[in-house]
Amino acid sequence: MAGAGAANASIRVSGTTDATRELYFQAYDSVSKLTYSLDLGITLADLIANVASETYTVNRDLSSDANWTALTSVASYNPSNVQYVLAVGRSSKLFITQKEGNTLPAYDAIATAAGVATVISNHAQEINVGLVNDPTLNVSKLVSDTDPAGTGQWATGLGNLPDDIWGTTGGSAAAVAFGQKADFWYAQSTNVTKAAGQWLLSGNTLEYKVFPVSQVPLPGAVWMFGAGLMGMLRATRRKWAVAE
Repeated sequence: MAGAGAANASIRVSGTTDATRELYFQAYDSVSKLTYSLDLGITLADLIANVASETYTVNRDLSSDANWTALTSVASYNPSNVQYVLAVGRSSKLFITQKEGNTLPAYDAIATAAGVATVISNHAQEINVGLVNDPTLNVSKLVSDTDPAGTGQWATGLGNLPDDIWGTTGGSAAAVAFGQKADFWYAQSTNVTKAAGQWLLSGNTLEYKVFPVSQVPLPGAVWMFGAGLMGMLRATRRKWAVAE
């Protein structure tokens, strides 16, 4: 099932500058054992420049992507079985998603930024297997766990597994459930910064932005308690007024 051919472009992982490393997105269905990968064409340099920006946004409609459609069209497909991650790394620098509210480091095996950045870079090269080296294209890939090892699978590979960073499904804080927001962390050596925006995979859309804070409605019992308390206060005030 591994995608290949001139229509597919590899993730940029060559060179020694932040402008030559690209962010990749992966989604994994733990039932169908399919891994969807997408080269977003966003460089590490882009992300560093916008780490604190509240206006920097990304919005990708996946509905016209044949590989995404293939993933979501399998008979067993259920979003509740899907998790996703976004990552880019070079030297001792990296960006990686985390479950909302978690902090870094929360890696399964690699405990340093340099180690994780290396694993991310190596995994990107595994995703690139069978893809054309063309930085002008940003296309996707779909592989199965049963495809040749080391071709970009979420849960199987040649020692540079996503497992080393975010674990198998349900295994790590960096694997985020479909429909849930992901914090985006920037680590440079021992310095760790949470980006202003968050990622969200929902429906057929992947987006990054500063999401509005959701207003949590108060339960009806709270409103009833408040109304009752106000009534008691009014009654007490009337009682004291009569007494006077």
